[in-house]
Amino acid sequence: MKRVIEIAKPATMKLRHHRIIQSFFILVFIPTLLSAIYLWGFAKDKYVSSMSFSVRTESMQSATDLLGGLSSITGSSSSDVDILTQFIESGDLIETVKETIDIAEVFSSAWPVDFVFAFNPEGQFEDLQEYWRSSVLTSTTNGIVTLSVTTYDPQSSYDITNAIYEASRDLINRLSEEAHSDATRFSREELRLAEARLTKAREEMTNYRLQAQIIDPNATLEAQMGILTNLQSQLAEADIQRALLTRTGSGTGPRIDEIDRKTAAIKAQLEIEQNKFARGGKGPGGEDYATVFARYEALASDMEFSQ
Repeated sequence: MKRVIEIAKPATMKLRHHRIIQSFFILVFIPTLLSAIYLWGFAKDKYVSSMSFSVRTESMQSATDLLGGLSSITGSSSSDVDILTQFIESGDLIETVKETIDIAEVFSSAWPVDFVFAFNPEGQFEDLQEYWRSSVLTSTTNGIVTLSVTTYDPQSSYDITNAIYEASRDLINRLSEEAHSDATRFSREELRLAEARLTKAREEMTNYRLQAQIIDPNATLEAQMGILTNLQSQLAEADIQRALLTRTGSGTGPRIDEIDRKTAAIKAQLEIEQNKFARGGKGPGGEDYATVFARYEALASDMEFSQ
């Protein structure tokens, strides 16, 4: 059996190979070449001006904050930073900067040579705002705002950066003044309400003192306890005298009768004084001492808190 060895023919370009090469030229080589020609032949140099600054917010506390930390008058500095970054991207800032700098002329200085990256001077305000957002960038790190402005002229970049900073500073100062004004107005309202509460508490205390016919329940209680102690001492002394007379005599006689009457009177008076502390007792103003002290302590607490 004979074997036939065939020699491979030279490789030739197929249709698919030509299409791959054409695709490479169309999709890669030609765009890269055109981009290089545009960047080196038509695109103009741009200059970046950067600035970093921080926003500090002084917090203010009301009287209730000192007691319980219930509220805060002003927001945190992070909220001010968010407001500031949104303001830098807004059309209001563009209008403010346009008062001193012709932004459209600055951004379109390379038009129509650099027709890809330059701003079309015939564009509307919305186009200018969109171009502004791509040329004026902000970033925030730990409360520090970094501002970058890109234009075709270094002096213009610097001037726009300063104009943005001045407008941002005016905004923050205005917000701080409004917050301070709100805090002052809130404090005055708190002071007015506190004075009204204190006046009302004092009037209620005065009316209750007139009603209860008592100035200081603590002093009255000390006097009442002194009366009870004195009556108990007299009762003990009378019991001792009667015991001595009983041991030395027959247990009857005028002196023993007198001591018994005295003892009965002391016990009756002692019962009257003790009933003043019981429920339904007749203390100052016709109320028992427990009720008097409960109402007085409530009024005293209200007045102390108001003060």
